[in-house]
Amino acid sequence: MAGVIRILTFICVAGYHQSSAGPVLRPALVVQAGQNVSLTCNMTSCVEFTWYAVRSNQLLPLLTVKESKLKEIIVSFNAAVSRFGTSGEMESGTLTLHILQAEEQDAGLYFCSGRCSGATHVNRGMHLVVDGKIVIFST
Repeated sequence: MAGVIRILTFICVAGYHQSSAGPVLRPALVVQAGQNVSLTCNMTSCVEFTWYAVRSNQLLPLLTVKESKLKEIIVSFNAAVSRFGTSGEMESGTLTLHILQAEEQDAGLYFCSGRCSGATHVNRGMHLVVDGKIVIFST
């Protein structure tokens, strides 16, 4: 499991590059504290999605969405934050993570992974900045 976490963290922080001019970050989603945030994950043919956040160089699983054998959607919350939720359709491969009333500690890199056709796929991720607080990642 530790190896998987290292690989996922490496993939997610791939948007962070060190150069002589300093760090270069992908464009970030900038919101004010108290605003609602929606981040979308697009992957087709997935039977399970997991949303993650990377903060202070820690990979934090937030929630997992999967379909039961009876075709019911099951959402398992891994974080003790009741302000997080999800919507979308697994069949279409589009799921949205909702953060209600964003707080400064919500700043970080968000991404989703999916179990699709027997393999694990990871999306590009999005840096979330709350009230100008940017989280810098080091590898």
